[in-house]
Amino acid sequence: MKESGIPFVTADQDPPGSVQVNVGSGRDNHKIVSGLIFIVIGLLLPRVIQAQITGLLGDLQRTIITFDTGLLLLSTTKLVFFNTLRHSPVIIGTFLFGEGLSSRFKPNKLVFPLTLVLIPLLFRAISLLYGIQFLFTRSSYITVFVVLVLYFLTYRIRTIAIKVMIIFLFLFGFDWLEIVPALGRFGFGGGDVASTVRVVSGFIHADTIINYVGLTISLMLITNALILTRVVVDYYNKMSLVDKLRKIEFEALRSRSFQEMKHLVHDLKTPLVTIQGLNEVIGLKVDDPQIKMYTERISNSVEKVSLMITEILHENTLRPVHVKDIIGFLKIHLSLEELQARVFIDSQTDALIYANKHLLARALINIIDNGLQATEASGGHVHIQAKEEDGRVVFQIRDNGYGISRDSLDKIWELGYSNGRSTGLGLNFVRKVVHDHHGTIEITSQVGVGTTVQIGLPRGDVDDT
Repeated sequence: MKESGIPFVTADQDPPGSVQVNVGSGRDNHKIVSGLIFIVIGLLLPRVIQAQITGLLGDLQRTIITFDTGLLLLSTTKLVFFNTLRHSPVIIGTFLFGEGLSSRFKPNKLVFPLTLVLIPLLFRAISLLYGIQFLFTRSSYITVFVVLVLYFLTYRIRTIAIKVMIIFLFLFGFDWLEIVPALGRFGFGGGDVASTVRVVSGFIHADTIINYVGLTISLMLITNALILTRVVVDYYNKMSLVDKLRKIEFEALRSRSFQEMKHLVHDLKTPLVTIQGLNEVIGLKVDDPQIKMYTERISNSVEKVSLMITEILHENTLRPVHVKDIIGFLKIHLSLEELQARVFIDSQTDALIYANKHLLARALINIIDNGLQATEASGGHVHIQAKEEDGRVVFQIRDNGYGISRDSLDKIWELGYSNGRSTGLGLNFVRKVVHDHHGTIEITSQVGVGTTVQIGLPRGDVDDT
């Protein structure tokens, strides 16, 4: 290979590729699926709940006969609860479905509000499907507005159960406003439940107590929902701050360690210069052919070490290197036992790439070490394959270890994330190296089956004859 005809490339130049990390969108898919399940339940539940509501309407009729205020309050509480229960799955499902979609598509600020249009449409569909009065009332409008606000307040909250609880508390609280007679002039109370309660409370002269109970319970539920929202949001904000501090700490650790390593490596240049100088003096002073051969070998070794030091000190400089050189570097750093029993290398190409051989090899070794750790208990193996695909050089590292769960797959590239066996710097370092080499990195994994990491690098289109 004639290096004089091959230009050096630095990582600061415009990259022909970019890092693509496939880390699974499991959380978003889970929200979408959960939302659709809630919506289906919301379409089916009114048929079941309607029978319960019809039965409670009989209790309200007995209240008119007996003038029993206690029975009115008990029946009203049950009616409001069942009314909330029959339409809450539609609103909750739409919330989760819209939040999942907004995380998958851009611009997400438009996707979620547009999704809320589904709520009145679903209400209308239920009315037509079952022939019941399923109105989009004033409290429903308030609920949709609150749900929209909740989306921006709770986007960091990952636990679906907490979001469901918060939305249900708001719904239950706003539904109590529907039966308050004093709010009728403001447009509340248009539904069948509210109308029935108001007729009965007016007939037995219980408007005052219904006003008091309805407003009190509504205020308590909405207040509890607000407190729960504030507590959960504050908790996740603090957790986010802790994560950021951890990342800063690990970044500082990595930077400090790397700087110390660079200083140490730089100091190695002095004895290397001395060795090279004395070796040349020896070569000039002796005529023995065998000793001259030894001095040439020493000189070649010193040049290799010097080149390695240069690559470490100037990490953004990419030199032309063949795939076989990378593979050879990997074999040197893997033990003979591993190569014979647990690591299998299949190189199908010797294409030229632009690379910092030392850093790229270290990144590959990092992934290989992870695979060896994942297969240690089961005695599994790691396959390394180098090949060409679509004009790119691809390094594929595949193991049959315990695999990575979907939740962990979302986090593995985060600085500081660790499975307990490492410092959490390895895979973040790998991604940075791939980025600096203008490459792409993809990872797929299945628990109990294994993990595959694929790194694609641009092929060097250079005539090296």
